[in-house]
Amino acid sequence: MENEVPNLTSGTFAVMQLSLEKDQDGQSLQRTRPCGVFVTVEEAFVSARLFAGREWARLQRVALAKPSAPPLEIIDTEWGYDLRQGHAVLARVWVHERQTVESA
Repeated sequence: MENEVPNLTSGTFAVMQLSLEKDQDGQSLQRTRPCGVFVTVEEAFVSARLFAGREWARLQRVALAKPSAPPLEIIDTEWGYDLRQGHAVLARVWVHERQTVESA
């Protein structure tokens, strides 16, 4: 059947870190790093929180070199965690459901 909708089933949950970084020329680049694949959404969110905490600690050390910088915060979101400094989102750690397609 040409217009048949595939049957999606729950699969696994991937944790990804998205961050803004500067290249050698000072241009901003978005980088995506895989952080793991998990069977349950609960495991994925626990892992995402740990990755966000480690990235917060790394960014905090950088921020301490700039005493006038706004505080660095971890924001709980629907999809994972954002690391923000003022209005800028410096990094995100997101949970993404990886669905599988069942053939009919």
